[in-house]
Amino acid sequence: MAASVVKRSVYINDKVFLVTGGAAGVGAAVVRALLAENARHVAFIDVAEREGAALETELLSKFGPLRAKFIKCDVSDEDQLATAYFQVVDKYRRLDGVINNAAVLSDSRHYKRMIDINFTATVSSTLKALEKMGADKGGNGGVIVNISSLLALDLSSHLPVYSATKTAVLQFSIAMGSEEYFAKTQVRVATVCLGPTDTAILNRTNLENFDKDSTAHLTSRVPVRQRVEAAANGVIEVIKSAKSGATWIVANDQPAYDCSGNIAEAYQVLSKTQV
Repeated sequence: MAASVVKRSVYINDKVFLVTGGAAGVGAAVVRALLAENARHVAFIDVAEREGAALETELLSKFGPLRAKFIKCDVSDEDQLATAYFQVVDKYRRLDGVINNAAVLSDSRHYKRMIDINFTATVSSTLKALEKMGADKGGNGGVIVNISSLLALDLSSHLPVYSATKTAVLQFSIAMGSEEYFAKTQVRVATVCLGPTDTAILNRTNLENFDKDSTAHLTSRVPVRQRVEAAANGVIEVIKSAKSGATWIVANDQPAYDCSGNIAEAYQVLSKTQV
């Protein structure tokens, strides 16, 4: 058995997690699912203060005191993100898992915001998590799940900036999850490529911000979207089962599955291409 395989039955139980972009959508569903799996505590960060506070109230009522905590935070702000990490570790004296879910989708006019949140913040959060959890830093090891998209595996002329950020997340996560890093940190880093999911990021109001060609493309490509609960269940399965460096697909309301072999094979082909 590979060193990075985890005992499924014990990994979430009584552990402390941090979820970015956790106030609504897939992030909120992951927060709920972690608590249902008996996580000791789940902190979730987001800029959406009203939604975050409402979710915290709901979770404390359902799961009990101190089980959940909302922290208002713009993940693209290094100081705010560092403060959020400090608050979690200072209060609970440990951190066992981080799900980097925060993302935005807009047209290319807002490219910098997409890059800052979707990719740069994922890198920053991953590195901060390794500082807190890494065995080489005095931590107990853990797991980091970075949320990418099926668009990272799809050559398309639509949504070029968003797709590029999600492709960058995938490549970064595969590298950070290598056996070399895992042997040092004892932190598994895995990637989830989500298929289209029924969240606000794909609602009609958001899509109206795009040009007509992009909107028509999105509408035709995603007539059916998976439920947020199905997406969250897939993330939970990855937390329990994924080897470090693995890439899993969660789409179409189907069980999560490991596609790492296909990706490795594809990169082998590309690396042999001669110009």
